[in-house]
Amino acid sequence: MRSNKFVLDPNIYISYFISKNHQSLAKIVIKQKIELVICAELVDEFKRVLHYPRLAKHDIDIRQAVKFLETTGTMYTLQYPIKRYLPNDENDDYLIALALQTSSGFITSGDDDILSQKAILEKKFKKLKILTKAEFEGMFG
Repeated sequence: MRSNKFVLDPNIYISYFISKNHQSLAKIVIKQKIELVICAELVDEFKRVLHYPRLAKHDIDIRQAVKFLETTGTMYTLQYPIKRYLPNDENDDYLIALALQTSSGFITSGDDDILSQKAILEKKFKKLKILTKAEFEGMFG
């Protein structure tokens, strides 16, 4: 049976905040009794991306967003060194490592570099499933 632990790419969290729909994510976590696993690297990327000028128009309260991430997620400290999992984006290797090191069953991402490696990663790591946001929401809707 696959774990009920999920690693959400920062772009997934951000999409919930852009749409002002992050409370629906909180409801999924509570109702479905799933665990969102986070790490310092994920929180750092989340903060960095929220400061991008193109996101300013969405008026996201960054402090509130980070607090949401930290209160809905379970913090894990990654073990280094991290292997190379994504040939085109080593900056996101930590997401794969986080899922593997925490025995998370799922990664939810909108990142093309992760999604393009879906078949390879799922074949190599049998207990790992990579989902889009729509697939993630479809599991619980």
